[in-house]
Amino acid sequence: MKKMRKGIAIAVVSIGICLSCIVSAAEKGQQDEPARDPGTRPHSAGSPHGKTAAQTTGSEQPLDRNEAKGVIVARVNGTAITRQSVIDMMNRLSVQKRHAVRTPEEKEALEKEALERLVFEELAYQKGRSEGLKAEPAEVDKEIESLRKKMGGEAAFKEALERQMFTEEGLRADFERSIVLQRVFQKEVFDKVGVTEEELQKEYEKEKAKFITPEKMVIADVVFFLSIDEKDSLEKAESILNQIRQDKDANPLNLVPDGTFIAYEAEISKKKQPELYEKARKLTPGELSGVFKTVDSLHIIKLREYMPEKQFSYTEMRGFLEKQLTDVARLKGLRKWETELRKGATIEILETQGSKK
Repeated sequence: MKKMRKGIAIAVVSIGICLSCIVSAAEKGQQDEPARDPGTRPHSAGSPHGKTAAQTTGSEQPLDRNEAKGVIVARVNGTAITRQSVIDMMNRLSVQKRHAVRTPEEKEALEKEALERLVFEELAYQKGRSEGLKAEPAEVDKEIESLRKKMGGEAAFKEALERQMFTEEGLRADFERSIVLQRVFQKEVFDKVGVTEEELQKEYEKEKAKFITPEKMVIADVVFFLSIDEKDSLEKAESILNQIRQDKDANPLNLVPDGTFIAYEAEISKKKQPELYEKARKLTPGELSGVFKTVDSLHIIKLREYMPEKQFSYTEMRGFLEKQLTDVARLKGLRKWETELRKGATIEILETQGSKK
């Protein structure tokens, strides 16, 4: 039943544009494609992540959904944005950031960001509609029918609508709005930004030192608690070496400690364990050393694993760099376009939860 309650909102998530995801991807240089999220309908009735405002934002007494839907907090060229839409956007942003909002200051900052995103999306939607962008009824029908099947049929679909306080008309509006937003962002921003081969190569050279997999060396080490210069000590160490060789796996870790040594596995480096490193570097993986001395101990080692340092080439990193730079270009394009959309727009901020005294 819980799954059913979330189904409607999750379906809207699957086709929407989430500005917060695009911004996060660009700012953090994430490799994954920006996720998609509804965040596209100022009057959305459902919470797409199945969380209440109290769970996500830390508000102890959230408004009733119907009450919140009736509170207008802003108008964009005359179109109302409700408090419920702000709460829903706060929920989405909080989940996207993976950060629970605990203090009043954090809540106020998140609320401000949510409202700014909703204003931008409304401006973008109005721009798209003014340019004749729309979702064909058949496209929306296809999404509704797909959702109905995923929900398990008509009865389950209607029950989920009721539980989420959605109507089919409202759901169709969500899908239509999401499709328009996808198209207007694609047309006005994404199709206008790109990265040249020269820019990619320049970024590779700039960040080349970061595209290295460090050398990895793992050994099994038998270290003795014996004097390094006494004959008896060397004889004891040689006897332990013979025991290892007689083991079917030649594994030093199979030794039974007798108080004169310990056997352990460790990843070592040239900088931190230079003597062990130099000895291990002469071995091939699986090879056992003889007994040897370091400055203060007798050792027997077995090289378990070795991977040399690898410098990733431009060809290997090109896809990553293209994604990273494209995200940054998209973010710049979004911000520039938002500034253009706000010019001449009538934006009224009436009241937010954080501004209430």
